[in-house]
Amino acid sequence: MTTLTKPTMHETRTGLSRRRFVLTAAGSAAAGATLGAPAIVYAAETIRTIGLGVSIINEIQSRASKDTKLRVRGQALGYGALFGKMLNQNSTYEITEGYFNDMDVMIPSKAWQPIDTKRIKNWDKISNLCKTGALTPGSSKGQGDAPFRHLWLNKDGSRASGPSQYVSMVPTFHNADSLGYNPEETKRKIESWAELFSADFKGRVALLNVPQIGTMDAAMGVEAMGLMKFGDKGDMTKAEIDKLVGFLIQKKKEGHFRAFWETFGQSVNLMVSGEVALQSMWSPAVTAVKAEGVPCVYAAPKEGMRGWHGGMAISSKVTGKKLDAAYEYINWWLNGWAGAFVARQGYYMSNFNEVKPHLSGEEWDFWYGGKAAAKELSDPFGTPIVRKGEVRDGGSYEQRFKNIAVWNSLMKENNYLVKRWTEFLSA
Repeated sequence: MTTLTKPTMHETRTGLSRRRFVLTAAGSAAAGATLGAPAIVYAAETIRTIGLGVSIINEIQSRASKDTKLRVRGQALGYGALFGKMLNQNSTYEITEGYFNDMDVMIPSKAWQPIDTKRIKNWDKISNLCKTGALTPGSSKGQGDAPFRHLWLNKDGSRASGPSQYVSMVPTFHNADSLGYNPEETKRKIESWAELFSADFKGRVALLNVPQIGTMDAAMGVEAMGLMKFGDKGDMTKAEIDKLVGFLIQKKKEGHFRAFWETFGQSVNLMVSGEVALQSMWSPAVTAVKAEGVPCVYAAPKEGMRGWHGGMAISSKVTGKKLDAAYEYINWWLNGWAGAFVARQGYYMSNFNEVKPHLSGEEWDFWYGGKAAAKELSDPFGTPIVRKGEVRDGGSYEQRFKNIAVWNSLMKENNYLVKRWTEFLSA
């Protein structure tokens, strides 16, 4: 049994590791180094932005500095450290690149200021996935902390009952997660979350070691097996948590799990090394495994996927010229270039029509359109990762987001959840 914590060289080099949702100091990841200071110093405002490896990437910060003539300084943090800094040190940043599942804490804290959508140039082009919960008519809005449930604010920062001029964050990068697997090891196509607990894969399964997400993946599995029915997988009751953790402890004692991973790179290494056949996984990690020459498929479970959504927020301490610069940085993120950069990692952007001109036709058709790659495609760093003829797992953007079962969430019983998850890991 392995509980993994150390970042890998691959993860450090690419900056692709993503988020952890442990909201306790013991669960906090170590803060990363400051990244992205451009080589050329511009005589303009400095914007300090903090976030995770999804968005705090050298190439993005440097391009933003060049295009805006701002001095953009990004700091990549582990999720626990990010959460603490967003909440308690809002004088140390202008922009945070955060997540909508933080809002039950961040909105009441008033650490951020309401964002005036009249100052967001492409606000009208942000999709209905964020504004109403449905990308297309008939799409499932999903349980949990969907963006539209935490988006709208009044001018004073209190929650608004419906669409308003002010928002908590400007929605940006997002994705839908599920299970990754090696088809040569599973010997069959994985089409249900129930496979997470299949006896066929005993000892070769890894689970994400983040209480708030790992429990959701597990809940999707046991619900698909018909063992439990949750009222809201994004806000479980104590009784539901107890029953779920009891099941997980039993499976752990049976030797079902090979490892519990915490970072992007760890999940890649587990699959590349052959230690696991199936695991909780993030979309870019699947791509990275394939880049190593190892077969890996991202499942599109019939029960639906687990969604997450990031965005740009402004500290309540920011005023004057700094505030103008903060809005300029957010507007730069929405001009399409950054959206194309993260698309080549497998992420989507809220104003996807602005992204399209910055991708080649072949890239758009593969990453957003669900079509077979017309030629070999590369990641944003120039490494070939998609073979000609390959089709993206999960289909098109619309197919992926019309069936979100649950969104990453901060449950009311979060403290109890973390306590029980710790007991599970120690069992």
